[in-house]
Amino acid sequence: MHLKRASLLLAALLPMTSAVAQTMKPEDQIAIRQAAYTLMGYSFGGIAAMAQGKRPYNKEEAIKDADLLVQVAALPQDFFGEGTDKGDTRAKPEIWTKRAEFDDKMKKMLAEVAKLPAVTRTGDLEAIKVQAKATGSTCGACHDEFRIKR
Repeated sequence: MHLKRASLLLAALLPMTSAVAQTMKPEDQIAIRQAAYTLMGYSFGGIAAMAQGKRPYNKEEAIKDADLLVQVAALPQDFFGEGTDKGDTRAKPEIWTKRAEFDDKMKKMLAEVAKLPAVTRTGDLEAIKVQAKATGSTCGACHDEFRIKR
């Protein structure tokens, strides 16, 4: 149910620009970025599970997951506006004090995510494993420094 709600919320908001996002209430920005991260976790999780042999490889599912990931991965960066460092969030204050570093890590993640659709379309599981690892590393680099652990 949480995934369905996140999907609907993001479908309505994908066309938004950064300028519009910054005029939203902080709690709405937090909700949107959390929904995006939920979908990112869902889609990348499917690819990672196949790459790690935890789930049977399915080319069509891998392609679908990669395409979804590309669609939502860029969305969160526009929803770290003023006041979104407080409230129901796992975002560390360092996002706002080291914004250039955070943005750089986001760009690196987006560059790796952008490679996944082409790699999944090859059907080459070994290549998918390599790209999944590279993508996961960029995600983890940001999580390590900028996300509060549970």
